[in-house]
Amino acid sequence: MSTPFTLIQGGLAAAMSLRAELRHPSSLREPEVEAWRSLMARAVEPSVYADPDFTLTMAQHLADGQTLALLLVWQDGLRAPTLRGVLPLRLPARQGLAGQAQVWRLPLAGTAEAAVDAGHAVAVLRTALDHLRQSRLRLVDLHWPDLRPDAPLAVALGEVAGSTGRRLAIGAQGPAGPPAPVPPPLPAGRTSLERVRDPVRLRDAVEHFLILDARRGPGSLLGDPAAATAFRVVTRRFAHRRQACVDLVRRDGEVVAAAIHLATGRHDTIWRQAGLRLAGEPAAPTSAGRVEAVVTVEAEAVTRTPRAPTRLRRLLRLRA
Repeated sequence: MSTPFTLIQGGLAAAMSLRAELRHPSSLREPEVEAWRSLMARAVEPSVYADPDFTLTMAQHLADGQTLALLLVWQDGLRAPTLRGVLPLRLPARQGLAGQAQVWRLPLAGTAEAAVDAGHAVAVLRTALDHLRQSRLRLVDLHWPDLRPDAPLAVALGEVAGSTGRRLAIGAQGPAGPPAPVPPPLPAGRTSLERVRDPVRLRDAVEHFLILDARRGPGSLLGDPAAATAFRVVTRRFAHRRQACVDLVRRDGEVVAAAIHLATGRHDTIWRQAGLRLAGEPAAPTSAGRVEAVVTVEAEAVTRTPRAPTRLRRLLRLRA
């Protein structure tokens, strides 16, 4: 079932028609995955973890019995529909009872990510919530963790809640888990750095990384076969697109440190690191404070005009 939503853009005679649908991750076909990749170039908050090669791999190998779905928002066009939004959701385990959906916190990423078109964020989120309200899932709330308070997605969610009369609760969010242990520094001496980009050689570089990662004992990727498989698949898929590389640091011919990069250019992201820490290497930057939002799926019958500042910002200011 899809939910249509029509947005009349100011100054334009034509209306933009949006529709939403819930899909199982394994049901997507290659044209839909390609539409998702195209959306990434227009995303309001680009994240390599919202890329289909990452999200779909996590859903395939690390679902751990959870009920997952992709909430897709499309704009119908004269030729082919354009994908405007993808929200990976974890649905209630018991579908017959009223419950809460959550934007899925992706394994091996540690954050909840969504891909939303920068030019249509408010319309996409409103269409998504309207679809959840009309679905047969009997959802009460949508829980969205890992939001940066002043980021466009958070602001858009506040505008949607204010304009539709939906209740919106904001709470401070603590760290997802204990901080990662700081590896011992590499003693001063002669080292060499190699950046591996070739997809064939990158597979061997990934195995070097996994061996280093295994030395930290419990919690290593090799200690969890499913996680290790997902890790290999993600790096292979990104490498096939020339969107991955591995940095290998050697001392006396032995690999002593490694880092996995996903994406390139300004979106280059160090996904994982293992081994020793280079002497003088700056400490990892602390992530900005994040909040989690819970917005009701049910909207008031009367639509209210949003007022500035957004409801989200007002709530955050009251809690400060």
